[in-house]
Amino acid sequence: MKSRHVIFPSLMIIFGALSLYFISQFAEPRFQDASVDAKFFPSVVAIAIILLSGVLIVQHVVQKQLVKEELPIFTKLSLFGLAFLGGYALLINVVGYLIASFIAFTIYLVVFKVKKPLYYAVAWAFVYGIYYLFGEVFIIALPEGLLF
Repeated sequence: MKSRHVIFPSLMIIFGALSLYFISQFAEPRFQDASVDAKFFPSVVAIAIILLSGVLIVQHVVQKQLVKEELPIFTKLSLFGLAFLGGYALLINVVGYLIASFIAFTIYLVVFKVKKPLYYAVAWAFVYGIYYLFGEVFIIALPEGLLF
């Protein structure tokens, strides 16, 4: 059986390539006067995913150390991550980026039993910082959701 260190990065490379294809189909917004368009940030993320996944595959091939125990491809934590991201995507559609991100970051920290208030403050500042960066600097509207 193939190693999870090869299968997962390969799936991410395929996902990144498909994402780049679909990102190229984005319509250019006519109501914004921005220095970058709607394709910029998703394209950067997709290219980063492809590059990092390629590095992971090369790293695994170079190391090629035999592991006594073969780890399963899907763990409880990976399934939680998948469900978390799916729920976050649905929540963004309902309440918009800002509120969904505040809720998602808070739930993530609570699930992993983080007790330091500084972590919550940093997470919330990060969410608001991204919101400000896109809204005021890049002049790109983030999703507002169905409720707003």
